[in-house]
Amino acid sequence: MNWNFSLMLDKFSEYSKSKLLLEGKWGLEKESQRVTEFGDLALTDHPTVFGDKLENPYITTDFSECQLELITPPAKSIEEAYQHLKNIQLEVEKEIKGELLWPLSMPPRLPDEEQIPIARFNNSREGRKKEIYRNGLALRYGKKRQMISGLHYNFSLSDGMLEFLHKSFGKDEERRSFKNEIYFTIIRNYLRYRWLLIYLFGASPVAHPTYYSVIYQELQLIKDCCPECCNVINEYEQQFSTSLRVSRFGYSNPYPSKYNIYFNSIEEYLLKLRKLLSLKSEKYRKLGIYKDEKQLQLNDNLLQTESEFYCSIRPKQINKKDETMLNSLKERGVEYLEVRILDLNPFDKVGINLDQLYFLQVFMLFCLFEENKIITKSELHKINNNHNLSALCGRNPDLELYKYNDKKIPLQEWGREIFKKLRLIALCMDENSSENKYQFAVENELEKITNSSLLPSSLILKEMKENRESYLEFGIRRAVSNKQAK
Repeated sequence: MNWNFSLMLDKFSEYSKSKLLLEGKWGLEKESQRVTEFGDLALTDHPTVFGDKLENPYITTDFSECQLELITPPAKSIEEAYQHLKNIQLEVEKEIKGELLWPLSMPPRLPDEEQIPIARFNNSREGRKKEIYRNGLALRYGKKRQMISGLHYNFSLSDGMLEFLHKSFGKDEERRSFKNEIYFTIIRNYLRYRWLLIYLFGASPVAHPTYYSVIYQELQLIKDCCPECCNVINEYEQQFSTSLRVSRFGYSNPYPSKYNIYFNSIEEYLLKLRKLLSLKSEKYRKLGIYKDEKQLQLNDNLLQTESEFYCSIRPKQINKKDETMLNSLKERGVEYLEVRILDLNPFDKVGINLDQLYFLQVFMLFCLFEENKIITKSELHKINNNHNLSALCGRNPDLELYKYNDKKIPLQEWGREIFKKLRLIALCMDENSSENKYQFAVENELEKITNSSLLPSSLILKEMKENRESYLEFGIRRAVSNKQAK
């Protein structure tokens, strides 16, 4: 099966078919630190009013005891998912009296490593495994990296959409195989163009000084990851970063690129991820699995579990009880995609606004419409370079990215090319609405291509400068403002 943008656009240009572009399911997951009014980690226990962390499907913890994770149920519209997240956050804010939700992806003021509390779970087999896994993360990467927070955007195409695509492009292919290929096409094109999301939505251009020890460790390694990012120095405010969170200064591991995980098929993905789960690591062996009869990590493999495989997007299936994600994908295929690249937007109460979500809808359909070609080893290197360049140097007006055949192109020029296609998809989507909300969202983001001062990363630094605020003072002010917002 083969297609390209023009062919896809033609297929959905009919009014009756364009409705399919609006169908699907959506969900949001938000991580956020509980902090005191002074911007320190709240070292209190996870509020008992929220119940057992393993049993509450909407409010739990991520790495740390003070790092909340808010999870919406699947919704039939993005507006419904957004409202779900807002309602969950309002419930949380009502219960955490005297505490605030930190509005930024990079952590607040951090104590020494030993004082950062790992999330505690009940004494069940699952609870013990989760605690040991988190201990392993702390041992391998340090606790400070784990305190970074973000927002995940989950979505799936409707059965009607998949059926239409199957009839149009995959009649001779088994339905589940075709569905997997549809989602892996979206993944590959997302990887190719994710630099644009980093540029537009990156909102972590600066970090608190208590995080600098992590940054210092990476300053030399960054040259291996992204030689072009030579402007990165300690005074980040003077540089061009958009998202420290998704850069090597944030939470990342090298495995997707180091072990050539191309996402060219579900079979390849499962095979290579299983290899990472079984490969022994001499580095992690030296850390030890047990010490004084206490288990320090689950194992000494490259990955303790599949959750440790950090990538900006993941194919997902709904797990059955005691089933691993890899087994569920193998047995039933891809059910939805989890986009993990989004920084928390400090200017919105829940960390993202509806216009951003509308744009994401258009962008993910663009990733579906683009040609379904495979990723090669040389292209993977360029794709990852573009990711790092956008994260660390995105606001540099002279920044060039790698396009095809080693051709370099200015970020703004490539961005304008992509937006021509995004406009066409948004127009098609708005045929079924009088609001033109998708076109508005696209035009709103297009302005940022030529005017980087409108980017969230720029606005954060601008407010800090105008108000003569430190990173901590800015974060506290936005946290208070967001809590007061309805």
